[in-house]
Amino acid sequence: MSSYLVVLLVIILIMLREKKVRPTRLWIIPILLIWITSTSILSSDNLTPKNFILYFICLTIGIGIGIWRGKLEKVRVNHERGIVTTQSTLAGVILFLGILLLRVLAENWGKEHAVIALTNALMFIPLGSVCARRYIIYKSYKQLTG
Repeated sequence: MSSYLVVLLVIILIMLREKKVRPTRLWIIPILLIWITSTSILSSDNLTPKNFILYFICLTIGIGIGIWRGKLEKVRVNHERGIVTTQSTLAGVILFLGILLLRVLAENWGKEHAVIALTNALMFIPLGSVCARRYIIYKSYKQLTG
């Protein structure tokens, strides 16, 4: 249990530190998440229209959360060094970790078809959140750099 706490604290500290915005690297994590999500969905045995509706709902929720997290981000220009930096707020970090915890808990509930469909759908929440948050950061970066 204590090793999980250490990992959690390290993740929180990494997410809370101020980072330089690199527009060319903003889309690496979203592309990886898209790949992971799509391989998980395609390896599923039973794809029904009801599952796709659930995926769409979770993606919409994720995009909404990502916009909210993106607006919570502190994006500012460091005039001394001439770079744009971003820093997550504690509320944004807690929200992101809560979403991931929800997915892990749903995955451990069981292996019934409905639970598997739910865990696959819950993958779309972090995907939408990360993509929308990165888009908001990119827009803020473009506004600050002119």
